Amino acid sequence: MTPALEVADILRRHGADYCAEHAATLSNAQRRVMAAITACRTAALGGHVEQCADCGEIRIAYNSCRNRHCPKCQGLARAQWLADRQAELLPVPYFHLVFTMPAPLAAIALQNKAVVYHILFKAAAETVRTIAADPKHLGAEPGMIAVLHTWGQNLFHHPHVHAIVPGGGLAPDGSWVASRAGFFLSVRVLSRLYRRLFLERLQAAFAVGALNFFGELTPLAEPAAFAAHLQPLRQIACRVGEDVAIPTPHRPGRAGFPHPVPHERDSLTAA
Repeated sequence: MTPALEVADILRRHGADYCAEHAATLSNAQRRVMAAITACRTAALGGHVEQCADCGEIRIAYNSCRNRHCPKCQGLARAQWLADRQAELLPVPYFHLVFTMPAPLAAIALQNKAVVYHILFKAAAETVRTIAADPKHLGAEPGMIAVLHTWGQNLFHHPHVHAIVPGGGLAPDGSWVASRAGFFLSVRVLSRLYRRLFLERLQAAFAVGALNFFGELTPLAEPAAFAAHLQPLRQIACRVGEDVAIPTPHRPGRAGFPHPVPHERDSLTAA
């Protein structure tokens, strides 16, 4: 069934105004994505005629944009990706971890996507592996499937990594070590290490000139300003932003399994 509202409907209705308001910050690639989603399965991309061999009914089918950001085109790819990942699941409980960043860092990420998203993945993976390897917590090497999401359900910029990890891991001798029932690792411990690793990697990227700053963030190019920008984040007691490293039980085969497709078509509602 076709949803009542799709991303393409929003772009057709408000895309021109959005482009006009954000003309100075929208890249050509972003404009191409918006244009592709807007034109997807419309006469703008042409089409073909389908005819039923039995009843002779004729139907015009418009071509798809095939853009990797288009939620309509990626429906089949999403289903296949989910099936492939679910086939890999072990017969053990799973946990869902979410690693995100506060708004001051998200703004930097928006201007340095490749660098900061790489740091996000590395910090999240190293956090889980380090804490899980500690005999005081699990004493084993865990597995992980991680997916980057760069926006939230409200379509605002909100970079975060979803990670699915099994409730246990491999001990140094190759045996399986199971986590406690309904519990994987301490949220407090995960959050503190993740905060430290993320900020250390971000500082290192700045030190080698890997970060760029534009517009309102231009002053951060100065070392003193950048250090001052990060300092309050180092004082956060337990977590960086909201929903950092929060484990929740995950059932294999659950429909909410994180996936790489940008947005679900049926999750939008008209205001």
